[in-house]
Amino acid sequence: MNKLVAIASSIVLASGIAFAGEGMDADKFENLDANQDGVITQAEAAAHDDLVAMFNDVDTNADGYLTPSEYEAAKAEIEEAE
Repeated sequence: MNKLVAIASSIVLASGIAFAGEGMDADKFENLDANQDGVITQAEAAAHDDLVAMFNDVDTNADGYLTPSEYEAAKAEIEEAE
């Protein structure tokens, strides 16, 4: 019986970790790059309020797109602010 409880607890814990991981994945570059063209446009950034607010500041070359490195810098700034 204890073995069954331990197995059930492990399954519940693992599914909770997987669910939490999915939420964290929502902020991944690949998830925001809806058309998978390697950059995030302002329209794609609209899915993330903080990113929209600072889009022009983190678009360091002012080309209207965020590259993966520009996005990582923005994400670091957002995490610092929290």
